[in-house]
Amino acid sequence: MPHLRRYEPRVLDARQVRRLLKGFYGHALEAWLLVSVCAGLRRCESVGIEWSDLDLKRGTVTVKRSVQWVAGHETVTDPKTDQSRRTVALPRFAVKRLAQLKHGRSGRLVGDLNANQVASHYMAWCRRMKLPCVPPRNLRHTFGTLAIAAGADISVVARQLGHSDIKTTARYYLRPDLSVLKSLQRAWERLIIGVA
Repeated sequence: MPHLRRYEPRVLDARQVRRLLKGFYGHALEAWLLVSVCAGLRRCESVGIEWSDLDLKRGTVTVKRSVQWVAGHETVTDPKTDQSRRTVALPRFAVKRLAQLKHGRSGRLVGDLNANQVASHYMAWCRRMKLPCVPPRNLRHTFGTLAIAAGADISVVARQLGHSDIKTTARYYLRPDLSVLKSLQRAWERLIIGVA
């Protein structure tokens, strides 16, 4: 049988993530985007996040539910796995901005929008503002790939992503770019040359 090509989602680099976040400053979906790209949540998890799930004093978001669109209706379920029900950290810049956005708000970060509407509004704004863009589900892949490229331990990234098995994280997110591979070779070369 022919070998099936491994799925490799398109992801944004760090510079593109900065541009994307700046482009959504003040937009109705800004809080959703911050949580999606900065916490590595699944699309169905990010749409279900409520303002009460954010603990901005601790700098965390707790994943308690999954919201999916099934047969023309929104369905709220438990997260995908036991590891998917989790509390994860947010970066300081996201916590600071979410605190500014939260005043007096309750309910879901996306308001009354369903997952398909969120995706549609997000993609339309990216096109309109000429922002770097990947589908909403690839925001999770962007987080995982950049976290590993930044030197985060793969087991920690797996926990943040809510993976049951670290092999999943390695298969989909461990994609060192050429600069990381060159750094590896320089370290290896120093070891070999220093052995003499």
